[in-house]
Amino acid sequence: MNLSYSLAKRGWKVLLVDADIQGGAGFSLTEKAKDAFGYFDFLTAEEEISSGMVESAVHGTRLAGLSLLTRGSRQSIDGLLEKDSLNHVNPARISQVDGWIRGLDFDLVLFDTATGLGPATLGICHNADYILVPQRPEQLCLRSLPQVLRVIATARAAHEGTGEGPRLAGFVLSLSDPDDSSSLADQREFRDLLPAEMVFETVIPEHKDFREASRAAIPVALLRERPSPSSLIFDQLAAEFEERTDLYDEANTTHSINYEQFVD
Repeated sequence: MNLSYSLAKRGWKVLLVDADIQGGAGFSLTEKAKDAFGYFDFLTAEEEISSGMVESAVHGTRLAGLSLLTRGSRQSIDGLLEKDSLNHVNPARISQVDGWIRGLDFDLVLFDTATGLGPATLGICHNADYILVPQRPEQLCLRSLPQVLRVIATARAAHEGTGEGPRLAGFVLSLSDPDDSSSLADQREFRDLLPAEMVFETVIPEHKDFREASRAAIPVALLRERPSPSSLIFDQLAAEFEERTDLYDEANTTHSINYEQFVD
């Protein structure tokens, strides 16, 4: 959410898709998110989905350049949870809906997925151009690194020979305590595990501003009248994201990283 807000401030026309059933991103951007028709309604709808239906479900936010597709209605979420049908979301339907979303008039579409690698998240990853992975620099979290890289390698293999498939924008070290020596040591260990091009320079620290913004259900940039240093971190992340995803020069993108070599 905060990255989307910063990218929109930088002049991009951004659509944020709340693809997490908890719906946190949507709640922080519009009051309409509580029961609006949205992403999971489309994934579970029995009728055929059209681009017009998807476009009509997009909401504006208080920032002109940023729009939102909410997680979906309470009815769709309750149905998923009651029937455990979240584990049976049709990959073909995910690709269809994501295709309609990509066809909308936006410069960037960012999917905020749930923690973990459930069917919906995996389907989104297979259809994405880039994958950005927030990573808490702790020993337990570091153990998931091979699994994430394996997902990217598998998704790319499905597009073999086409020149397409998701690329890793990078891992973003987040919720790091700058005053904790063990946290800094974990950061160094993580950076030693991977090439520099796979890890963002920007680090999102653990900061009270983020907790306050979460309680107020707003992006951290709107927490105070004058932007706080913590909100400017996301502007820095947005600038690095632009560079890593070649937004200004897509013709020069390459696919040189072999993700499988880091899995084991």
